[in-house]
Amino acid sequence: MNIICINTRDELNLIDLDLVACINANGNYSNVMYIDGNKLMVSIGLSQFESIIKDAVSKQNKPNTFIRLGRSVIVNNHYLSQINVLKQTLTLSDRGTHAYRLTVPKNLLKSYKELIRKSFIGNDQR
Repeated sequence: MNIICINTRDELNLIDLDLVACINANGNYSNVMYIDGNKLMVSIGLSQFESIIKDAVSKQNKPNTFIRLGRSVIVNNHYLSQINVLKQTLTLSDRGTHAYRLTVPKNLLKSYKELIRKSFIGNDQR
């Protein structure tokens, strides 16, 4: 388990990163979207959330499966199912019953698609 603790003035949240599909910015807040459909709003910004994730992952000597796409979203690569640059959509799925479709700007999707493509051996399709 890869659990982080988000402690703010008014609340304490334990978040299992292995179950998080994505985190969306919402002003000074962040919306945590679990792959099972549950949602949680925490009162920290996306930049601070990103730092907490990086620290937690580095302490556990695990690869970081989270990547930030622009100013508004962090996605968990573990749940990446599809990138469609033309439709400007990114699909995160547990390959079962749950899926999220996010709208992401085309330039970010192109960069992300290339990064993911390079991480897989033997796929040189453009």
